[in-house]
Amino acid sequence: MNRYKSLLAVTILAAVAACASPDAGIANGRSIFQTGVDANGVQIVASPAALMPKCAACHNSDGSGGMHLPGGAVSADLRYKALVTDQKPPYTIALLERAISTGVDNQGHALDPVMPRWKLSPSDLHDVSEYVLTQLK
Repeated sequence: MNRYKSLLAVTILAAVAACASPDAGIANGRSIFQTGVDANGVQIVASPAALMPKCAACHNSDGSGGMHLPGGAVSADLRYKALVTDQKPPYTIALLERAISTGVDNQGHALDPVMPRWKLSPSDLHDVSEYVLTQLK
């Protein structure tokens, strides 16, 4: 009987964790974007080193961008309309992950070198990309 109770408890915990995952991913993405620190307390880094330690420092907390950066670059607007509605092809999670980690845009062109090439774990990269595409209006 105890064995079945334990199995039931593990099953329930797994179901609860599965339901909580999407919110946890968005929360982690928000933390990375707004603070430069993931949900585990790990500071994000770029190679070469970024001018600013977090996405919001250049792109603003609402993703609106427009900050004038060294060399004449202007930070991109990361809100949904700018990334999806107004782009051909529109950014997807995969294309945004590529832009964040390798500096290659939705059309396969190199982004300005002032854009950091962030070195994130696969889950952190996915979470921040999902946050940008789904939460920045």
